[in-house]
Amino acid sequence: MLSRVADALFWMSRYLERAEHIARLLDVYFHLELDLHGVTGAYELQWTSLATILQQRVPATGNDGRPPHAPLTDLLTFDVDNPGSILSSITRARANARSIRGRINAAVWKELNKLYWQISDPATIAQARESPHEFFQAVERGSHIVQGVCDATLTHDEGWQFIQVGKYMERADKTLRILDVQYHLLQGLTNPTDPSLSNLQWAGVLRSCDAYEAYQKLYVGRIEPDRVVEFLLLHPDFPRSVRFALEAVAAALASIEGAGSGGEAGRILGRVLGELRYGDIDEILCGDLHVFLTGLLDRCARASLVVQDQYSLR
Repeated sequence: MLSRVADALFWMSRYLERAEHIARLLDVYFHLELDLHGVTGAYELQWTSLATILQQRVPATGNDGRPPHAPLTDLLTFDVDNPGSILSSITRARANARSIRGRINAAVWKELNKLYWQISDPATIAQARESPHEFFQAVERGSHIVQGVCDATLTHDEGWQFIQVGKYMERADKTLRILDVQYHLLQGLTNPTDPSLSNLQWAGVLRSCDAYEAYQKLYVGRIEPDRVVEFLLLHPDFPRSVRFALEAVAAALASIEGAGSGGEAGRILGRVLGELRYGDIDEILCGDLHVFLTGLLDRCARASLVVQDQYSLR
């Protein structure tokens, strides 16, 4: 496959997945804001943690009467010059798809193009600034539709495998960052005398990964932080867990390489997956979770760079 085509498929998928994660995080945080407003320290720290997860600076608060988080929301939603915004990510996904219209089919292009025009419409943007929930839902729904059409209508050949690599690389990265930032933040804020507040905040972590209902089906009752970490990190069958995502990346790379193991990136991921497949959550939590998660993030980033270098995906 031409590296230009592989590059476009990889980044189309990765930017689409990124937009979905940003939209879901913002939507979850807006709902948490209603419940946490007035809780000393929690409100401000939640928005700061969002910026940390998405590796964004916190813009200065203006004197225009808007809520303190409004500048950050604008930066993450509508700023086309910010590669970490929803609108920028969808724009870049569409640009990559447009460059290879002959390689994808009409159905994939139609849904991605429709999503782009829907969220870039000035009337939609104006309405989203007043009531953003529907906007964020539209982004999530549009991403699901495009991904579903890709899986249902594209031949599962080498090109489709690059779509999987981009999608699941981005998904593993975001889940790891959410766990790393939120675990330590919420451990510091947890009040043993108010379990309802802790339950609310950890439910927000699950919803940030679209995992709340799946978790509740497995663990009925109160949300336990250690179980949340185990579920999002080690569960083999939940499609948004780190283990599942990296298994999918490794399988896609092995398919691209043919009978090989996925090359150097596959070997890096193989070592990571060995830790996740045979890891014990109690042992992981007894150590320094931050060191463990940042180590996984670093190795995933290295594997991603190896893939990009090997196939000229830059």
